[in-house]
Amino acid sequence: MADKVILCLSVAALVVAIAEWIMNPPHTVAGTLLAVLLCLILALMPWKSHMAAWCMIFVGTIGDLLVGVDPAGPSTTWATLLAMVSLGRATRAWECVLSLVITLSAVTYAAIRYPDIMGYGIPGGIANLGVSLLCVYLIGVSIRYRQMRYMQQETRRQIEQSQRSQFMASLFHEAVSGNLTRIIVSAECIQRKDSDVYERCGMDDIVHYADDALRQTHQAIDMLQRDGMMPDAAKRITVQAAVTSVMASGDRRLHDLEYQGCSEVKGECSLCVDQRSLVFLALLREVYTNIERHCDPRGSAYRIHIRLTDDMAMLSQTNGTAKTAGWIPAPESGRGLSLLSKQIRQYGGTVNVSADDEQWRLSCSMPLVGSGDGFLTEPR
Repeated sequence: MADKVILCLSVAALVVAIAEWIMNPPHTVAGTLLAVLLCLILALMPWKSHMAAWCMIFVGTIGDLLVGVDPAGPSTTWATLLAMVSLGRATRAWECVLSLVITLSAVTYAAIRYPDIMGYGIPGGIANLGVSLLCVYLIGVSIRYRQMRYMQQETRRQIEQSQRSQFMASLFHEAVSGNLTRIIVSAECIQRKDSDVYERCGMDDIVHYADDALRQTHQAIDMLQRDGMMPDAAKRITVQAAVTSVMASGDRRLHDLEYQGCSEVKGECSLCVDQRSLVFLALLREVYTNIERHCDPRGSAYRIHIRLTDDMAMLSQTNGTAKTAGWIPAPESGRGLSLLSKQIRQYGGTVNVSADDEQWRLSCSMPLVGSGDGFLTEPR
């Protein structure tokens, strides 16, 4: 914000200087050269504020000393005030004193030597000028301290966010990763003790699902520890390959549970998986989980259709809501789809859900590049 203020003030001072140059052009080479230097310094002020401020102090001093030679041309008053603001942002006391001494000395000399041209009263006019320069310097100091306070707050916020990420990573590791590992180890013990029980209970699928969940949990932990950065391995996977893999895994799990239905993907997408596409993949996994938790396999069938392009992913899913006697649905958390919808909205996507005619319908449109505003749906 401070840089934008300096930019606006520099542009305004430059416009004033050019207007004064046009209305009252200098008559000598020295006056023209000083006018050119003034405009160049004002143009450089937003990018090299400290250096330009000192250049402005010396150009203004030379202009005051040569005012008797050529009084015409743009005034350096506004540019000098802007230079004091820039020096104030450095908050060095010696610079304040030195710049005030140089500027006031030159103005006092010119006011004594050329009182009709300068128009400064002595000592009142010089004192007022000094107070004005000191005030704008203090404005620069205030801007500097505001910047420092903002940077401290931002640093504190980043530290707190990093601490939260570390806490979440530890929580995931202890509560999820540890339990999944115990499931896999217990299944391996059963296989060693009684392979018939292992096969009869379908422990091979349980181990497969637990291993897949453990891998995804470790990926989430890595992202938390990297402050949300994608692991290098995930960056090499294309969105199309990741979607196909998730769909194959989801269909296999549902078919093993005797669900009727199918999934299909059309189109091509050569983009690699990034933070944005991970949200879409999480929604796709949530869709399969919701079918397993809330749909009766004997009373309904599901359909999932995905269309991919290099800048968009679209998903549509339907399933019946009819229930047979004895079906006990899993408890609803009400958070999965709601949280994912918020993330998709932040990336400019849309999610719509409806339930009528004994059909559950979900549609999602997710841009894979760019940003925008989206639509948040009710949690399922």
